[in-house]
Amino acid sequence: ENLRYTMRDVRITQAELAKYSGLSESTISRYLAKERLPNVRALINICYVLNCTLDDLLPTYEMIEGTR
Repeated sequence: ENLRYTMRDVRITQAELAKYSGLSESTISRYLAKERLPNVRALINICYVLNCTLDDLLPTYEMIEGTR
């Protein structure tokens, strides 16, 4: 969900994020649908495009703990 919220805050579409990060639109779609997790390189590229940090995208321990 963090990726979706950050994209909304930055006002960037899936197509734009894909274009500027060097990833395919289908890959971005899979990340947003929680069907696939990005690798470190993809995360760094996404952070660069969104002008955010890894902490902005990665779930915190509390978020993970709350899902149990």
